[in-house]
Amino acid sequence: MAINKKSLSVRVAGQAAGELFNEQNEFIFRYDSDAAQQDFVSLTMPVRGRDYSHSALPPLFEMHLPEGYLLSVLQRHFAKLNGADDLSLLKLLAPSVRGRVHYQTNTDTTQPLELTDLLSPAAGLFDELVARFALHSPVSGVQPKVLAQIQDKATLCIEDYIVKAWGPDYPQLALNEYWCMRVLKAAGITVPEFYLSDDGALFIMKRFDFTSSGQWLGFEDMCVLAAKSRQQKYEGSYEQLAKTIANFVSPAHKVTALQQFFKMLVLNNRLQNGDAHLKNFGLLYEDIYNIWLAPAFDVVSTTAYIKNDVSALTLMGSRKWWARKHLLTFGVQHCALTQAQANALYDECEQAMQRVATQIQQALVTEEVADKQQILTHLLSCLTPDQIIE
Repeated sequence: MAINKKSLSVRVAGQAAGELFNEQNEFIFRYDSDAAQQDFVSLTMPVRGRDYSHSALPPLFEMHLPEGYLLSVLQRHFAKLNGADDLSLLKLLAPSVRGRVHYQTNTDTTQPLELTDLLSPAAGLFDELVARFALHSPVSGVQPKVLAQIQDKATLCIEDYIVKAWGPDYPQLALNEYWCMRVLKAAGITVPEFYLSDDGALFIMKRFDFTSSGQWLGFEDMCVLAAKSRQQKYEGSYEQLAKTIANFVSPAHKVTALQQFFKMLVLNNRLQNGDAHLKNFGLLYEDIYNIWLAPAFDVVSTTAYIKNDVSALTLMGSRKWWARKHLLTFGVQHCALTQAQANALYDECEQAMQRVATQIQQALVTEEVADKQQILTHLLSCLTPDQIIE
């Protein structure tokens, strides 16, 4: 069978794995005949002789596509030349996809920045980053963001960082995310390395799928694992996420993963993060035998902008914000916790919120910018003792 020109060679950890192409309105992925079992492209797509056929781009490959702001930039500048369909967009970004699954040798010659350039940004830096890195930014999410290469001054190693900005609809979103992530870190939840620029304009987060020994880890978000498209990221429940974690995570990591997920859920409820959807949770792995929960990321208090915002996914059949006793029930019923464990983990979250609330109060004493004051005051209200009435 002849493969049309809209095809893409897929590689896993440097090895040829298969071919992705479009034929008769079907997206087809075909493993090479000599692909080894460890060359699987997704935990949900093991190596086999039969093609994988989808009516849309398979979720694993769709995960590499941008959304929102970056998508509009790429479509505006390149759709006329390259086409606007998902496979054309993926082909456009393919040379810059870096990870366990990639498409061809990266030949990027873009000059890396230094972290200090981002922490003390000049005016207009984010626009410059977009112009410089848009074609090198296969990252999902609707928020304005780019994937930038940063060089460590001491080691001269070049690493990938996700740099996020914000627009007038969501003032001080970087500040919002920075403090929310500080709460999760204080609660003992694994988070990526992250920073806030001195002027609060940029939230900077290091990629977490690359090890210090130079190995790319596999990463799959919950949309991929649930076989859903990015348009379906708000379809599902936190019960289903807990079940996915229990089904996929390796036995050695399962207890920790479910405990971490429970604390993530507690804090997403308390911070009122209405954007904790399927794409904002994921798994990391070295191979099929070593799979664990990915660090927490993309946590913001959305009720700072949408007063009556609700949960991204359902919990106990509702999108409301749940108080302690119901979250404890969730932990026992779906995260394999005892009542004592659930209470202890919730207490860890409470203690973290109290510590960070004190830090926010101190920051408010000297803060003079009105919209920063507003965000910090809102976060402070979220971190006060649980007052939700059932």
